[in-house]
Amino acid sequence: MPALLLLSGPSAGLRYEIQAEATIGRSPSCEIPLPEDDHVSRRHARFFVQEGQVRLADLGSRNGTAVNGERVSGEVLLHPGDRVQVGKTTVLVEPLGAASLAGTVPEGTRLLPVEEVLPHVGTEAALYSAGAALLGATSEAMVLRRIAEASLHALNADAAAALLGDSKGLLTAAVVGAASVEVPRDMARATLERSEQGRSAGALCSPLVASGGLPFGVLYLERSEPDFSEADGRLAAMLGRLGGEAYAAVRSRAGSQPVRVDMAGNSRPFRKVVEQARRAAASAAPVVLSGEPGTGKSLCASYIHARSPRALGPLVRVDCRDTASLQEVLFGRASGPGVPPVASALLHADGGTLLLHHVELLPRALSERLARLIARKTAPALQGGEEPVDFRLIVTAKAPPHVLAVKGELEASLVRQLAGLELAIPPLRERRADIPMLFELFAARSARASRMEPPVLAPEARQLLMDYEWPHNVRELELLAERLALVHPGAQLHALSLPPEIQAGSATPPQLTLQERVARLERDAIAEALRTAGGKKIVAARLLGISRPTLDKKIEDYGLTVTRRRA
Repeated sequence: MPALLLLSGPSAGLRYEIQAEATIGRSPSCEIPLPEDDHVSRRHARFFVQEGQVRLADLGSRNGTAVNGERVSGEVLLHPGDRVQVGKTTVLVEPLGAASLAGTVPEGTRLLPVEEVLPHVGTEAALYSAGAALLGATSEAMVLRRIAEASLHALNADAAAALLGDSKGLLTAAVVGAASVEVPRDMARATLERSEQGRSAGALCSPLVASGGLPFGVLYLERSEPDFSEADGRLAAMLGRLGGEAYAAVRSRAGSQPVRVDMAGNSRPFRKVVEQARRAAASAAPVVLSGEPGTGKSLCASYIHARSPRALGPLVRVDCRDTASLQEVLFGRASGPGVPPVASALLHADGGTLLLHHVELLPRALSERLARLIARKTAPALQGGEEPVDFRLIVTAKAPPHVLAVKGELEASLVRQLAGLELAIPPLRERRADIPMLFELFAARSARASRMEPPVLAPEARQLLMDYEWPHNVRELELLAERLALVHPGAQLHALSLPPEIQAGSATPPQLTLQERVARLERDAIAEALRTAGGKKIVAARLLGISRPTLDKKIEDYGLTVTRRRA
């Protein structure tokens, strides 16, 4: 059954299934009420299912309804992963899941409150309590503190400690029940080097260890009486394993940040790429994004992930230029004394998207191993061997895979695994109509961060930016806009405000194709006609022998500025 997930706004986190239709708005009578969102009309929009597909209709709302950033009117078809903006509320269209609700309660079913089912005493209760605490830990230090606290209570100890390091020196990470503890050296050495549990009358030392590796720390407990039993030892071993797994998991997740998607442009080549990216988002096939450096391949990958059914899953990025740590990042690392394990990027991406930047720089040996794992849909397991994974693969490259394979820059086995969708991201010089808008976007963002007013382009400066070849593409334009926004806040930017290379134009203009030459001649002819007509479009259209709507369309495509001359 189709479902909607509220990602932001006063009701963020709520989920609604659509059986036939559902109205969203401030009115309590709406199936999806948003009483606290004052930017929403009483009956704002209607979601409904038609022939198994979700559709949306705006109900004449005051502030309008947007789908993926574009305001809509009338009825529109929604796809899995689409984001609908209603006031302050963002609604995600969820894909159909493999499991759904159907039928009635089977005869003879017993329904019990879950609190009566959960364990409250004994070993099961101790493990449940520790597991719940560890799952809620948000940092490595919190994991160690919580496992020490859980062990203290579960084993009725006087003091408990979680320590990291090797037999040569332990780092006290967390101590509860006492100001300090002293761990017998021989007991710690046996625990760390031979993965043995040490137990005496009043002390117990058990490994902190994750699957398949050597201990990287110890869990130490003291109590005056009674002596630790074999049952206590078994419980301490299980708690040490839970703590080790939780520590490794939190460490692996550290540093991940949500990706902000920001694609902008209205030129014809850019609109084509955006449409291709939308179709790619609905597919599960691998995607190859090729193009020159700085064209926005990374942003396009983020855009595809954000619109895909895997949008709520992780987007794991791996830069293949970092050859020093690439093998460990891609395939993980087992734990050793004082060294916790590292999960592979393939494991991190399970349920989401794996993005490989500059895939042509991946060494041959790693390419072959990666191709085998992708073909088997497995990843290196922390405990050794392999385990199944499910991720979507996106790569960026300087050229299409078959071109790289012919040059010997990409392993053939990996090329076969990349067979799917290919998107060529155009360089900035092929989408000149977007240059003024992108400059203003970057300048405004930089000025906003500095709490200043953005600069304004004068017509001659705008034309120079349009004529420049931009060898480093969008990234070069972004850096220029940010710098000018800081140097000339709120001022009008004239030609002399621009760098010398832009004032002088391209020193070595590239060889143009016939189509590019014709386009440049057409643009110059339109600009000359507009100047001759004093900015009057109807007169310029008559001089060019074309209709006024055709002239308007070409002015938009070429990003021309129309200046009216006063009589």
